[in-house]
Amino acid sequence: MVEESFNLSFAGRLWRRGSFQPGTIHVVGGRLSEGRRGRLLEVPFIIPPLADPHLHGGWGLSFQKGEFAALEKRLKRIGVFLAIPTLYNDRLDHVREVAQAFSAYRAQVKDSIFPYLRIEGPFISPAKKGAQDKDFILPAEPSLVDEFLNIPEIKMFTFAPEIPGSSELVAKALAQGKIPSIGHSQAVYDDFVRVYRLGVRHITHYPNALSNLHHREIGLVGAGLLYDDLQLEIIGDGIHTSYEFLELLRRVKGDGFALTSDLIPPAMAADKDEFQSQYIIEGGKITTTAGILAGGATPVPEQVVRLRQRGWSPESLVRMACENTRRFFGRPLYSLEEGAEATFLLCGERLEVLAVFERGVCLWRTEEWEALF
Repeated sequence: MVEESFNLSFAGRLWRRGSFQPGTIHVVGGRLSEGRRGRLLEVPFIIPPLADPHLHGGWGLSFQKGEFAALEKRLKRIGVFLAIPTLYNDRLDHVREVAQAFSAYRAQVKDSIFPYLRIEGPFISPAKKGAQDKDFILPAEPSLVDEFLNIPEIKMFTFAPEIPGSSELVAKALAQGKIPSIGHSQAVYDDFVRVYRLGVRHITHYPNALSNLHHREIGLVGAGLLYDDLQLEIIGDGIHTSYEFLELLRRVKGDGFALTSDLIPPAMAADKDEFQSQYIIEGGKITTTAGILAGGATPVPEQVVRLRQRGWSPESLVRMACENTRRFFGRPLYSLEEGAEATFLLCGERLEVLAVFERGVCLWRTEEWEALF
């Protein structure tokens, strides 16, 4: 970690007011200032930090085990400054334990990048459970719904609209300020419309674990394409979703969706041997031993680089990776204007992260950039 006292300025294309503009900045008192001070380093892009709305862990660490501090540190070092810790479907008593640990963590770390918890379940379809444990799927009965919704730290959850009681579940959740997200579901289009009219606007790791598009029944994949006011979170790794589908989605939806990683603990783990009894790990693909995709292995910063290499514009990628998640969750956007907090990323032509700054402090930089500071 390097304090802000270094005598450096950065010139490049800065993300300001929704577009890239040429400019030069330096840091004074943890805030951005226009113009040059000391040595000038030129960089292709200077962007706000990234966001990830859905991840379970990584680097061998797990939110399910309450490893919040270590994961926050890791995520910041790769440039992610908003993340929604996501739990696997689990026993409600264990979910409460993790939620209490999260509450204690948030009490200590007031400015955490983790605003609240979310969970994949428990009111999902057994037929579309994916890698979720079927033993913890619950019916949406009033007593179980109330028990679940009374866990205050869980603000967001995945549910299947076709299950009995889903309308009542959605109505109660929205009344409490919670975010129901459609997913792990074989709902038909009419099921979707019913909960959409109640106020549901989010779909979990679209288009994975959803009812397929057919020309006589468009299902949830079709609904995601048809409605413009849905927030679709996409695992843009070319594994969960092919690059051809991602291109199709971009042509239909523009840059209105959000990238997410769905990272799971084996992703980027130094010692993958401890996970061999549970997972098959083949490069960027992680499956259960039964061959079911288990979660993501590609963090959002790496997805951005891959999509940039495929010709996606820097402007679109900043919206998908930095801004859309923040907008949906009502979090303020980072500004790179004069006087703003000096939290930003220096990036290369492929939008690869070269250095990460938080309030004027350099948290991480590449080895190549080490010599320049």
